[in-house]
Amino acid sequence: MTRAGKMPRHYVIYLVQQPLANLILMKKRVYPFRRFSILIFILLFIPIMPASTQNLSDYLPKTISEWKATGPDKFYYPENLYEYINGGAELFISYGFNQVISRTYKRSGQPDILVEIFNMVEAKNAFGVYSQGREKIDSTYGQGSQIYHGAILFWKGPYYISIVTDSETTQSKPAIIKMAKKIDKAIKVQGTLPEILNWIPEEELAPESIFYFYHYIWLNALYYISDDNFLNINDKTDAVLAKFGPSDERYFLLLVRYENEKKSRNAYQNFLKQYAPELEGRSAVKLEDGKWTGCRVELNLLVCVFNATSEINVDLLLKKVFDKYLLIN
Repeated sequence: MTRAGKMPRHYVIYLVQQPLANLILMKKRVYPFRRFSILIFILLFIPIMPASTQNLSDYLPKTISEWKATGPDKFYYPENLYEYINGGAELFISYGFNQVISRTYKRSGQPDILVEIFNMVEAKNAFGVYSQGREKIDSTYGQGSQIYHGAILFWKGPYYISIVTDSETTQSKPAIIKMAKKIDKAIKVQGTLPEILNWIPEEELAPESIFYFYHYIWLNALYYISDDNFLNINDKTDAVLAKFGPSDERYFLLLVRYENEKKSRNAYQNFLKQYAPELEGRSAVKLEDGKWTGCRVELNLLVCVFNATSEINVDLLLKKVFDKYLLIN
């Protein structure tokens, strides 16, 4: 059995926050799994939400610092997003995406600026996409942002925004900053973070590592458990994975909230049967790699700890989660 986060070669997935027009970062990323089969699976099993009545072009200016919008805006939907994002469509579709606008701005003698606004329908979905590659805590724009050389990425309400230049100049840098500010101001709605985040303990937490999802393939992308979805993570569940401890001794916390207690206890039994039979009647066990894992279920919440260096770490983290959760449930 492959356990403790050791991913099979075929399942290695490089998922970072990407401006998805293949201008930066994406050039360096590889998606060696079967993209078409996973895309089809997601299209079949993730419900497609109805399109928003909000026109995404309303959030975009016609000009910015002598850059002018050129050509017609481009729009993509779940059924054709793969044509636009070769290798990254699965990420957005798995979070309930329904539309993206892509607009290019040009200025003579300067790099193009590409702006994309993804309508993710719900704020939790926009946050989920953003959480995939967050490297630090920053709220300069929207409800969370990441600022790179030649790129600004942020989320706000149900929207995920990408602003990219293929090279940064002394003129383009302030231009994309101004663009981010304008879009941020234009989007009036604020989103609410998923409630499940409230139950994550703060002590020893690496806050930038919080990763929200509800499709099991993204759990395996960050911490491999199994090719099989025996925890029954789907669009009716909320799940979050977070890292704890010092950088050289990271351990992982997984929370999954189910529709009801019957489903959470079924997932717990599946975990014991298919991942850690040694846990039967215990809160934590040491696995073959010398690291500790543990799992506990209460009401409709399943909580697992992986890769801990001691049994105490597992027991304390489980206790802290349920102390917070049971206060309001």
